[in-house]
Amino acid sequence: MKLKSLILKNFRSYKNVKILFDKSMNVIIGQNDVGKSTILEALDIFFEGSTIKIDITDFSKNAEDNKIIIGTEFVVDGEKEILIDTSNKTKLVDECLLNNDGFLEVLKEFEIKNEKLQKEKVFIKVQYPKEYSNEPLINMKISDLKKKLNEKFNEKEVEDIDKRTNAEIRKALYGKASNEFEEIKIDITKEDAKAVWEQLKKWLPLYFLFQSDRANKDSDADIQNPLKSATKIAVARFEEQFNSIKNQLEEELTKIGNETIDKMKEMGLENTNSLKPQISNKGLDTLFSFGLESDNGIALNKRGSGFRRMVLLNYFRAEAERKLESDENKDKDIIYAIEEPETAQHPNHQKMLIEALKELSHKDNYQLILTTHTPEIAKMVDEENLILISKIDDVAIINNGDNKLDLIADTLGILPSIHPEKIQKLKVAVCVEGYTDIEFLKNINKNIIDFKNIVDLENEAILMIFLGGASIQHYVDYNYLVKLNIPQIHIYDSDYNQKDTAKHYQYKKYLDKVINSGNAGYLTRKAEIENYIHPDLIKSVYLIETCFHNKSDGWLKEWNSLDLPNFINQNANKTNKDIEPISSARTSKKYIATELSKQLTREMLEELGAFDEIKGWFEKIKELANI
Repeated sequence: MKLKSLILKNFRSYKNVKILFDKSMNVIIGQNDVGKSTILEALDIFFEGSTIKIDITDFSKNAEDNKIIIGTEFVVDGEKEILIDTSNKTKLVDECLLNNDGFLEVLKEFEIKNEKLQKEKVFIKVQYPKEYSNEPLINMKISDLKKKLNEKFNEKEVEDIDKRTNAEIRKALYGKASNEFEEIKIDITKEDAKAVWEQLKKWLPLYFLFQSDRANKDSDADIQNPLKSATKIAVARFEEQFNSIKNQLEEELTKIGNETIDKMKEMGLENTNSLKPQISNKGLDTLFSFGLESDNGIALNKRGSGFRRMVLLNYFRAEAERKLESDENKDKDIIYAIEEPETAQHPNHQKMLIEALKELSHKDNYQLILTTHTPEIAKMVDEENLILISKIDDVAIINNGDNKLDLIADTLGILPSIHPEKIQKLKVAVCVEGYTDIEFLKNINKNIIDFKNIVDLENEAILMIFLGGASIQHYVDYNYLVKLNIPQIHIYDSDYNQKDTAKHYQYKKYLDKVINSGNAGYLTRKAEIENYIHPDLIKSVYLIETCFHNKSDGWLKEWNSLDLPNFINQNANKTNKDIEPISSARTSKKYIATELSKQLTREMLEELGAFDEIKGWFEKIKELANI
């Protein structure tokens, strides 16, 4: 299950909001004390994590009624069968347990009575057959279901129905219902429905919250606990053997003690009758200590705060992975919620960390939710991955309007960070869609001497900027880059290989604006940057043999419009341990741009009919930079 949304009502500064999440990466932006951490902590409460506990102080002063509601929506596999009661497996859609949008919506309600927080109640909001809405079938015992069956069916029809399981009876009753539905909330904390919630919880994602204000001194609990936890995890496997040895030792020591007491009695010593052996021992994990130190012997507590926090964060990731690999959790999705990952980190480490987290989010069963105050992190994801929060009259709101990027720009600033000493040396801005496009251009510029002789992209006069596909409109329409007061050259993918024809040449209108403003712009003649990679390189890495590599008639035209990342994803041998990590659509896109582009030659580009085109880009960069 993937988390689709979080619903908050009367919780802290949130009066009544729904926060939508992307299935992979989410970055929450907002000023201090606006409610970013509240989102992560509300999810921790919902998923019953060990970090945050709800209390009466979480009740909003702007509350509309006397209930705190923390709810979630999940995207579910409609064909997946799960056990929702003690009988046989069934599907949520067949049980009418999805909401109007086809999501599993779970609401946790905390009522306030006499200024005290009451025990939570759990509801599922569903579109339910109207005739059963007053008494949902999922809450009924099998005896009551059979009674309902006799009311709805004649004697002959009842004989043909399998009455041995609740699910089969409910299936028959749902089939008999009319097509009238209404939205209701089913209380699954009632005695007869508790099993439903217990079963559903087994399918929810695992949620892990890492907060920015964690202690990170070696003497503090938060650095000690992870390292001690790691020791406990490691020694747990030897617990049985240890207990066997411990019991033998206790027997031996008790024997020695009793023999000693007997000898004392033989001597007639007084008070010996009150003596008896007393054996004490420590847990196996306390016999060992675990720490981290560098080759030069510097202990963790002597390292910088940023390094210590990075150790904590990666222990946190490793622990989450360990839980995910257990038998009970192996099929679950996992959500990482990380507050301000940039805290105490050098900009280079920030980039490394975010790239690692982005790569993680591209895996099928991972979902990330980050908060940040850093423009560089916000710029590393697309617009749809950004969640902007602000406050009006002390009430937190979510900004999803057309001006979202403008507000983010005002909140964080979205231009690259440029050192004051270097900004005067800038002569031209080279603007592309994504960071992989920058990697591609830099690699071929460095490795193909013909291009480097024209212009060196490492020259300090050249600023490389990735705009993010979804952000291009805002960069162009609002002319953010004019602040740099230097000429620009924009190079965008033509995208004429997309299944959605509306995306063909989707950025041309913005490129026209760039050119009309006196700057330079190009749409790639091939569909995407990936199509400038020679098929022989794809064959050498992915071992895919096709007409492209055989150079059959018409291969080049087909190659120019091929959706290469998806082609690799569909045809690569994923049982090969070297190929699998770089074979998904997302990972192959990155690998092509960052690694395979280093192997491109002039001859390969000439065979692709691309050498002169790219040469023209570099000549225009040199011309605009006047270098």
